[in-house]
Amino acid sequence: MEEKWNEKKRHILFAAMKLFAANGYVQTTMQEIAEACKMSKGSVYQQFSSKEALLLDIFKFFFKRLNDGMQLVERERQLGPRERLERKILVCLRLWIEYPEFFTMQMRENGGFVNQEIRDYLKWMDTEISMFFMDSLVGIYGDSYAPYAPEGVLLLSSLLSTYMGLQLVEKITLVPDEVCSHILHIVDAVAERVLREMPRPLLNESNWPRLKEVCARNAKSAHPLLLVKRCRERLERLSEGEERNEALESLTVLEQELVEIRPRKVIVLGMLANLKRSPELADLLAELEAACQQAGLVRV
Repeated sequence: MEEKWNEKKRHILFAAMKLFAANGYVQTTMQEIAEACKMSKGSVYQQFSSKEALLLDIFKFFFKRLNDGMQLVERERQLGPRERLERKILVCLRLWIEYPEFFTMQMRENGGFVNQEIRDYLKWMDTEISMFFMDSLVGIYGDSYAPYAPEGVLLLSSLLSTYMGLQLVEKITLVPDEVCSHILHIVDAVAERVLREMPRPLLNESNWPRLKEVCARNAKSAHPLLLVKRCRERLERLSEGEERNEALESLTVLEQELVEIRPRKVIVLGMLANLKRSPELADLLAELEAACQQAGLVRV
């Protein structure tokens, strides 16, 4: 998507973001945006058909930057679940520090955009961001935490937004690494108590319909490599032993094969057979086998 943002478009986009943050989206006119860019209003309309289209591209630009950062974290295979979540939180914090006008703009409008396409995109973006964090939380605290993961995401994202808001509104200075560490300390404390007491989750698909969409998207997006990562995270929580180490070796071979352009069926099937010796992986292994077939990563 970024290739569509030529220099002129980016110039208009950043100028508009600053004006929306300072004056509000509704109050800002295309004429004011043109004057800020030192160009004619006609030139602005050549790049964006309307103020709504311009605002939508601001959100798309920001999400592209966020998604790029998250994908870089996912590619760092040596990271454990906790380190991965720390990096994801830092991606958000540093992006908001780099583009404070974007966060200020959202705070000013408070989600009150009337354009349906923009509201739909914001809803989709929120779902994607939830998925970035949900899998990491389950990876840290285990499968028994899964029913509480949506509320864990709400807690984490609320803390992120609050601390960023304090920096922008109250003009306080917070160090991203310290914010990240403190947020995880709070999330840890809540998760520990939740797992100890196992209360009934407050949120469910009945009282929060979008939760069903988030969970469905998460299930559909279970790429074989993601499932391999989940298997490894589960095994790493077990005690040292020969069977555990053999299973981890099989996962390493399987992962290396799955990134090949044409994975070899005999290798993939052999590693899957090896992993069946680990009963702790039974549910994930069933998903992994189905995902390999669905994604066409194994030649028939």
